[in-house]
This record gives sequence, C-alpha cells and structure tokens, in this order.
Amino acid sequence: MAKLSQVYGTSLATAQLPQKLFEKYKKFIGSTIDTHEIPVSVLNACNARIRQIHGLEVANNEDNEDSTSTEKALALAALKVAEKLVSSVHDIQDSDLLSLREALGASGVVQLITALAFFDVECRLELASGVF
Repeated sequence: MAKLSQVYGTSLATAQLPQKLFEKYKKFIGSTIDTHEIPVSVLNACNARIRQIHGLEVANNEDNEDSTSTEKALALAALKVAEKLVSSVHDIQDSDLLSLREALGASGVVQLITALAFFDVECRLELASGVF
C-alpha cells in the first residue's frame, strides 16, 4: 500500500471521536489509497493545500519530481476543487470536474471529493478543539 505523507486521522483520534467513526475514516482513506484511482501525490497535495488554507501548514512550493506530467495536471485540477470546497463549495462547477472525471472516472471523482471533505473536516476539528 502506498504511504501518504501525513498520518491521516491523527487529529480525529486526538479529538477522542468515537472509535467507530475514527475506524470508518481510516478505512475510507485506506480504500482511497488502495484502489489506486487517485494518485497519492494528488491526495497529499490536496491535503497540504487544505491545511494551508486553514493555517495549519506552511506553504511548500517544492515540486514533486516523482509525479508524472499527467499527475501534475490532475493535481492542479484537484487543487482548484479543494480550494473551492474549503471556502465556497457552491462555486464548484461541472467544468471544474470535467478533467477530473476524464482522468478518474465518475467513481474516482466522488472518492476524491469525499476525501477532500474529510481533509477539510479534520482541519476544522483540529482548529475547533484547540487540543492539537
């Protein structure tokens, strides 16, 4: 299984959410990685950007040299959606999702948007709880 750059769910575990909810989150993230529909580099870029928007991470302008040009293009399209999801979810247009759908398929887009929402919620819980 490919590894993500951050241990996802650490904030949720620290927030002492019910174990069942935490396990479901870990299972979802694990299945998102295991299906290989969404490259790990894209998930990492989106999670980092969402954390930056929330002020939880400093911007890192390093280019992931291991990513292919296709992954880089996919990451740019996913980042555009990630940024809108955090602050203006209703501004996400069908046109924002076209290239993602071509690359990932409909189920991959659903999985990506769900992962983005999880990343956003984890950041909001981290900020709201004040225990991190």
